[in-house]
Amino acid sequence: MKRLQYRRFFSFPEASVEAGILIMVATTAAFAGSDSMVKLIGSAVPLLALLWVRYVFQTVVLAIWLAKRGIRDFSGARPFRLQLLRAILLLLNSASTFAGLRYLPLPVTTSLAMLAPLITTLLAATLLNENVTRGKWAMVVLGFTGMLLVVRPGSGEFSWAVFYPISAATTFACFQVVSSKLSKGDPMTTNFLTALVATLTLTALLWAAQATLIPQIKTVHAGSWLLVLVMATLATTGHSLMLQALRRAPLAVLTPFSYTQLAFATLFSWIFFGQVPDSWMAIGMLVIAASGIGTVMLHTRSRAA
Repeated sequence: MKRLQYRRFFSFPEASVEAGILIMVATTAAFAGSDSMVKLIGSAVPLLALLWVRYVFQTVVLAIWLAKRGIRDFSGARPFRLQLLRAILLLLNSASTFAGLRYLPLPVTTSLAMLAPLITTLLAATLLNENVTRGKWAMVVLGFTGMLLVVRPGSGEFSWAVFYPISAATTFACFQVVSSKLSKGDPMTTNFLTALVATLTLTALLWAAQATLIPQIKTVHAGSWLLVLVMATLATTGHSLMLQALRRAPLAVLTPFSYTQLAFATLFSWIFFGQVPDSWMAIGMLVIAASGIGTVMLHTRSRAA
């Protein structure tokens, strides 16, 4: 009976595409909120400890979810080497994002991380030897232009810390490529294995660096740990919501709405930090969003042809 109810819960008609879009918007709000918490925490919590709590929390939540649903055979999650690679890429993405948030305004970090679809195009052309159309190259140039408007090299606003979110975009692009190879498996199992591998990796790193980290961790105030828990909750909620959105609507439909994270990042940056992007940065953010949406639309059209 429980299994039947579970199947009904996860079988959605095409009419639920609108619900998928709304859930995707809520997903971006959760991710922007999580990034805001990281920005608020700043350097009060060591980066390794911050990442460890984030992935331990997700591992525990997904483990409880899988236990309630019923443990299934993990053979569908093969090949496990891709699961390992996916976890490492997501961990590098999180580390780059968290590091960037310590030095850069929230909208800047978010907008540069949104270059991932353009980097995917570059990877397809250079590593996979795929035929990239002129339209997609035009979107790459447009996105690069938007990046220049955001970071403005040579100006007083430029910081070499911009390479943190660019690294985050690069690792996330690779993460998406690997995820597409694992898309036939159960997404909950895949996300659980990703979180578990990340947790084990971070645990090993924490153990190796305990002589340095433990004295730092002892100085962290309770308020900072509370923010860490809020961050982990929002991040895990975001990943769970994204799965629900993908069950209701195709990725090609949802991806353009992922750029609403830029709007939420700007809003939260104003609320929490009193920072508002200037006109050039705002234009650059819009250009990056337009190039990303254009890339997704061109990719969808080429697959349908």
